[in-house]
Amino acid sequence: MPITPEARDKLAGYLRFQRDLGVETVRIAAAALNAPAAVTPAATPTAPATVMATVMDPGGESLAGIQAEIGTACQRCKLSQCGRHHIVFGDGDPHAELVFVGEAPGADEDAQGIPFVGRGGQLLNDMIQKGMGLRRQDVYICNVAKCRPPGNRTPEKDEIAACLPFLLRQLGVIRPRLVVALGSTAAQALHPYKGSLTSVRGTIHPLRLGSAEGEFETHLVVSYHPAYLLRDPSQKREAWKDLQLAMGFLDLPGGR
Repeated sequence: MPITPEARDKLAGYLRFQRDLGVETVRIAAAALNAPAAVTPAATPTAPATVMATVMDPGGESLAGIQAEIGTACQRCKLSQCGRHHIVFGDGDPHAELVFVGEAPGADEDAQGIPFVGRGGQLLNDMIQKGMGLRRQDVYICNVAKCRPPGNRTPEKDEIAACLPFLLRQLGVIRPRLVVALGSTAAQALHPYKGSLTSVRGTIHPLRLGSAEGEFETHLVVSYHPAYLLRDPSQKREAWKDLQLAMGFLDLPGGR
């Protein structure tokens, strides 16, 4: 069966992704090669100001309202005094079934006001597109801390405490089926645990979010932060297992 140029490009991208994971053998159904491509180029991330005001939770709260409450000159923690350029609220589909939560913005994110646009963001794009067969605009991406810590250090407890209520409210508006916590900071903020990150990987955790008026249950998968995977590429295969767990929960092809 001849392979279309679109299918060839799709297959090449998928195989490069698997090679980076260290996978040597891949089984591919011939009939799938010319199926409509599920992986498409990432859309240009939307600027923070374009969040839809009409997206509201059952209690009447909206993403735009939360963002407006944070403001553009937030002084709730000391990160406001550390040379901040932008408060990085979030990006993606406000109705997404899948939300990725990272630690905090880096230099590129601080400069552009959009989460995960640097080298770690490019890897996350590959994980979403080439790995999961989704588009970046199909998911929602945000961080626990909305401002960049100096030198990209880990956010401190008081900084997390200042921002965490806003993250929980974001999730309460979106009401995703699944949240993927990228790294220990995000995992501890959403599902406090003792021990190593490895101890909470490989499991679908129940996650209760929202206020008493709008409380809802979702689920959580814990994985490695893309920045960590850039420092230690040998862990990409383990991160792929986490993505497969998420894909299986969401009934996506290739899940387990």
